[in-house]
Amino acid sequence: MILIDTHVWIWFNSDPSKLSEVAVEHLEREKQIAISSISIYETMVAIEKGRLITSHSPETLVRRWLSSFDVKRIPVSEEIVIQSRTLSFILADPFDRMIAGTAVCEKVPLMTADRNLLSLDWLATIPAQ
Repeated sequence: MILIDTHVWIWFNSDPSKLSEVAVEHLEREKQIAISSISIYETMVAIEKGRLITSHSPETLVRRWLSSFDVKRIPVSEEIVIQSRTLSFILADPFDRMIAGTAVCEKVPLMTADRNLLSLDWLATIPAQ
């Protein structure tokens, strides 16, 4: 299983050309792809703030993506929250911290294009670009 960062989930569903060929091949080979429930929230906010343009409501688009893409949803647990505050981070974004904490708790790599996350030596990552 791999966990994909919010932007990877958005790109996979809306513009796969933003992902590298290697990333796409990795996603196609992977038996189980997962997202944090935080990614659902972040996607809805991106739509509401106009950073993701769609003719659908945030709820409709997210539900469509969830039903059309076989993805495991990982809820934010107490342990994920604790890890997001105790692991050594160079970033302040609470959502990135929780997504990284999810990868650590689930013991899976995180596919991301976020340089801050890719630079964490304790986090197993797969570059998305």
